[in-house]
Amino acid sequence: MSMSLLISVLWAIVILLAYFQFWPIVQKQKLSPLTACLLIASLAFISRQIPCILLPMGAMYDIDSYRMVGSVILQGGDVYSHPDLVKRYPYLPLQMYWMAFSVWFSEHFQLSLVKVVKQAPIMADVGIAIILFRYFHRSNQTEIALHSGLLYALNPIAIFVSAYHGQFDAIPTLCILLAIYWLDRSPLIAGFWHGLGILDKSWPVLAIFSLVKSISGWRKKFYFLCATFTIPLTGVILYIILFPSNLVDVLTRALGYNHGVGVWGYTSIIRMIAVLNPNLSFLFLLFIENGRYLTLGILGLVWIIRARSEMPHEGILTILLAFFAGTHAFSIQYLMWLVPFAILSRDFRFLKFYTLGAFGYMLLTYSTLILEPHIYSLFTQQQADWIIILSSFPAWIVTIYWLKQRLFRIHKRLSETVKNSLSEQLSPIFNKLDQSRPTEHK
Repeated sequence: MSMSLLISVLWAIVILLAYFQFWPIVQKQKLSPLTACLLIASLAFISRQIPCILLPMGAMYDIDSYRMVGSVILQGGDVYSHPDLVKRYPYLPLQMYWMAFSVWFSEHFQLSLVKVVKQAPIMADVGIAIILFRYFHRSNQTEIALHSGLLYALNPIAIFVSAYHGQFDAIPTLCILLAIYWLDRSPLIAGFWHGLGILDKSWPVLAIFSLVKSISGWRKKFYFLCATFTIPLTGVILYIILFPSNLVDVLTRALGYNHGVGVWGYTSIIRMIAVLNPNLSFLFLLFIENGRYLTLGILGLVWIIRARSEMPHEGILTILLAFFAGTHAFSIQYLMWLVPFAILSRDFRFLKFYTLGAFGYMLLTYSTLILEPHIYSLFTQQQADWIIILSSFPAWIVTIYWLKQRLFRIHKRLSETVKNSLSEQLSPIFNKLDQSRPTEHK
C-alpha cells in the first residue's frame, strides 16, 4: 500500500470518528446562519479536498473511461458509437462535457486529470450539505439545519464516492434535492432540476413518482413533467446536432445499462452458489438477463404499499431502500444515494448502522481493490471476490431491515391510533360501570 493511500485510509477513519462525535461539540456553539453555512461548506470542502490532493489515483477503470470519453469529445467523435467506449459511458450526454473539459484543462496546465475531474462531484457534495442546511433553515429550524448540513458534510460514505472514487453521483443527488427544495414554490423550476439530474445519470427517474404525487393540481403536475422530460430531450438533441450520432444509439446505451450483477445483494449469493455448483450457473445467467424485471416489480410494490403515501423526500428514501434491498445490479458509488434523503427524513437510527456497514465495505474495497488492487496478490481472484462480496453483507442487511421498518411502521402507528381511540371511547362506559357498582361494607 502506497503512503498516500495509507494516509488517506487513516483520514477516512478520522472522518468516521468526527462524524459520530461532532454534534455535542458544535451544538454548544451559538452560530449565526451565515457562520453556520460557511462552517458546513468549509468542512465539506476540506474533508474532501485532503484525500483528493493526497491520492494520485481514483478508480482506475473510471478514470481511464473519463480520459477516453473526454478525448473523443475533444476530437469531435461520437461517444456512443466509438468501439473503445462500448461499456465506458452508459449515460445521457452531460457528464461527457466535464470529462472533456477536465482532459483539456489537465493537459493544458500540466495537472493531474484525477484531481481536476474530482472537483465536480466534490463541489456537488458541498452543494448538498448547503441545501440540507437551507431546507430546514427556511422553516426556522436552525439547530436541525446545522445538524443536517454537518451530518452530510462529514459523512464518510459521500466522501469516499466523490474524493476517493471520483464518481459523479453527488451531482444528480443535488439535482433531486434542488427539485424537492423548489417543489412547493415552482414546479417548473423543480422539473428543470430533476430533468438535469436525469440527464446527468438516469437513476433520478426513481424519484419522479414521489415528486409528482406531492404536487397539487394537474396543471402544476403538467409543468413539472414537461420540464423534467424537456431537459434530457434537449440535451440529447443538442448532442446529436453537435456530434455524428443518432437518437437510437444514445437511448439504447443509457437505457440498456445492466452492469454490476452479482456484486451485491441476493444476486451475489446466487453467484457464489453458481461458483460452488457450476450446474446452477444457468440460474445466475437468468438473473443477468431478467433481473431488472424483478427489481422493477419490487419497486412498484413498495410504491403501492408505502412510498405513495409519504412526503416526497421520505418516499424517495423508501424507494431507494427498496432498490438497495432488492436490486439485481449494483455499483459501490450508489451507496451515497441514501445519505442525504435519510438526513432530510430525520431517519437517523438506521443511517448510523448503514454508515458503519457501508464504511467497512468501502474502506476494504477502495484500499485493496479499486484504488490499488493489492487483494489479488494475497488471494486468488475467486477468494478476493468472495471477501469483497461478504464485506458488503452488513450494509445490505441493514437496508433490508431499514426498508422493513419503513414499510410496516404505518401499521404500528395505525394500531396504536385505533387502540387509543377505543380507549378514549370506552373509558366513560367503564367509569359509569364502576360508579354503578354497590359499595361493599365490611
